[in-house]
Amino acid sequence: MKQSWKRIASVTVIAAAALLVLSVFPALRTDVRAQTTTDAPKPAAETREGAEHDRKVTVEVTRATSRTVTRGRTVAGRVAPARTVDIAFQVSGQVLRLEVEPGDKISQGDLIAELDPVDFELAVDRARAAFDLAKSELERAKSLAERGVAAEARFETARAEYAQAEVALREAERRLSQTQIIAPFDAIVARTFIEEYVNVTSAAPVARLQDVSEMRIMISLPEELAAVARSAPDAFDLVASFPAVPGYTAPLVLRSFATDADRTAQTYDVEFAITGDVDSRLLPGMTARVRLSNAAAESSAQSAMVPVSAIDTSSQTEPSVWIYDEESGQVTRRTVRLGLPVDNEIVVLEGLQGDELVVSGGWWRLRDNQTVTVAGL
Repeated sequence: MKQSWKRIASVTVIAAAALLVLSVFPALRTDVRAQTTTDAPKPAAETREGAEHDRKVTVEVTRATSRTVTRGRTVAGRVAPARTVDIAFQVSGQVLRLEVEPGDKISQGDLIAELDPVDFELAVDRARAAFDLAKSELERAKSLAERGVAAEARFETARAEYAQAEVALREAERRLSQTQIIAPFDAIVARTFIEEYVNVTSAAPVARLQDVSEMRIMISLPEELAAVARSAPDAFDLVASFPAVPGYTAPLVLRSFATDADRTAQTYDVEFAITGDVDSRLLPGMTARVRLSNAAAESSAQSAMVPVSAIDTSSQTEPSVWIYDEESGQVTRRTVRLGLPVDNEIVVLEGLQGDELVVSGGWWRLRDNQTVTVAGL
């Protein structure tokens, strides 16, 4: 009996303790949640955004200098015609006449070569006879159809045959005209590829023509000169001289600029045209010496010099530099006019005095009035 009372007392105590815990637990859970909400850290995205806003761009700066430099450079070039064309027959046949020799000067409309035309003339005669027959048949069928003697279908057939005969005649006449090669422009005959009385196929080259209405000079520029020539082509005077034509010099003007570099030499092909009268002794393929000099100022003048790496060439028309202000720690963009590179530096003709601090590395990350951290001072 005593053991039963003990068991009842134990169960009563356990039940009372459980009720006490349940009454206290909700308050504890609420406190824990409140503390978790209050002490939670800020999102990582907000932290990164604030850090990036406060971070400064680090750039390299160099002080521009002013000194006397020799403003000029000579590069090798090659004379080239405005265009070179390998001309050919459009039909096959036997060459009857070859009217040109290498080195000949010809005018537009001159005969260059001719095939034996006999077979082509016979083809024209056959086509013309067929055309005349088809024409008479058409007229007869039309007359009969109008009088109601012949069916309308016969007239339609005659008209179709007439159209086909007309096309065949035009084709035969065109092939006959293609037995002659006529000069398409004034040119020099660079070379010929055939002889008289040989059989040639269509599209086989007959002669190479060079258009010398404008003579060109082809040069290859190193990358430091090419960057300036593309962004400021008017900054230079260009004059060509020719070892094979002593006493003759020719001013040049830019015609084309190839933007793909030679993978071996890392140079860019640039094409200039000779302005003014061309010496008759000058021929395509001759060697040229092209002198590049500044278009303004004398060669002995003081020049502002900056590293080539300081030139912002993101604009094709207006090269610029970034100026660093030591007092404010900010940078501003300034447009300049460039001269020729000298080793790893470049002449600045306008825009700098020669004592400014310029950004020589990292300018592609900048904007006007941006505060930066500098290196190189």
